[in-house]
Amino acid sequence: MVQWDVVSFGETMIRLAVPLGERLETATRLEVGIGGAEANVLVALARLGRRAAWASVLPRNPLGERIVRELAWHGVDTSWVQWVERGRVGVYYLDTGVPPRPTAVLYDRAGSAVAQVDPAAFPIDFVAGGRWLHLTGITPALSVGCRAVAERLMERARAAGVPVSFDVNYRSRLWGPDEAARVLEPFCAGATVLFCGEGDARTLWGLEGTALEVAERLAGRFGAEVTVLTLGEGGAVAVTREGERVTAEALRATVIDRVGAGDAFAAGFLHGYLDGRDLERGLRTGVALAALKLTVRGDLALISAAELEAMLSETRRTIVR
Repeated sequence: MVQWDVVSFGETMIRLAVPLGERLETATRLEVGIGGAEANVLVALARLGRRAAWASVLPRNPLGERIVRELAWHGVDTSWVQWVERGRVGVYYLDTGVPPRPTAVLYDRAGSAVAQVDPAAFPIDFVAGGRWLHLTGITPALSVGCRAVAERLMERARAAGVPVSFDVNYRSRLWGPDEAARVLEPFCAGATVLFCGEGDARTLWGLEGTALEVAERLAGRFGAEVTVLTLGEGGAVAVTREGERVTAEALRATVIDRVGAGDAFAAGFLHGYLDGRDLERGLRTGVALAALKLTVRGDLALISAAELEAMLSETRRTIVR
C-alpha cells in the first residue's frame, strides 16, 4: 500500500551559522538549525502538501531529538529513523558570506551515527510504501555502510516498481572525483530521473560543451528516463529518453541564503513532475521553488503551496523549447 509520495535516506546535520556580517573566527553567537540534502528535499515537499518519509540513524540525545522533532514539525514522517544509544550527530559551520566574499562551510561530520550504520540491520522495506525514492551522491560518500544501504534501497525500489531520482551532489570535502565517479556510476545508471550540476558533470566525467550538449551526453551515458542538468543562475535543462528537450530560465531573487537552493530545485521538480510526468511543469516548479528558497535563511525551503503557485502564475515565460 502506498503511504508516502517520496521517501529518502541520508544524513541530517546540525547547522551552526554565523550571523550575517560576522566571521566564524570572531563570532560570539551562532544561529542553530538543521540541514541535509535529502531532508531538505523532503521538508520542501511536505510543506507543499506531499507525504514524505525520512530514514536515517540518530543517537538518542538532544541533538538527535532536535533533528527528528524539527523534521516532524514540518510534516516529514520520521518513524523509520533507527535510534542508537551512543554516537554523534554531524555538525557543519557556515561562515555566511556577502558578495564579493563567498560563503564558506566547515564540516565536523566524520564518524556520525548514520556513517556507522549496519547495512544488514537497517530496514529497507519502507521504500515499497513510497511512490518515489529520492537519493543523493552525498550519502554513498559518508561510509561503506551508507553506500550499501543506498544500494539496497535502490534495488528494493526497482523490485517494487518505485521510480528513483538521484542527485549527483558531488562534495569534494568527502571524496575525490575519481572515486566519486566510479561509485556513483551505478546509481546514475539506475535512476529514473537524474539530477546533475553542470560543474559536477565536468568534474566527474569531463563533460564539456553547451548545457544542452552536456545534458544529452549525460543522458546517453546513463540512460535515465529524464536527465536534468542544473546551471545555477543559468536555470536548468532537461532531456528525456524519447527526445524531448526543455530549458528553464532561472528566476530573479534577492539572495538571503544560497544553501539548499539545489535541494529546493529537486523538490520543486518532483512536486511538479510526480502526478502527470509533465517535464515542463517539473522544470518550472523547480526553478520557482529554488528562487523562493534563496529568500529564506537556513537550509530548508520554508515555502507554502500558495506561495509557490502565486510565483508560478507570475512567471509563465521561464520555459524555452
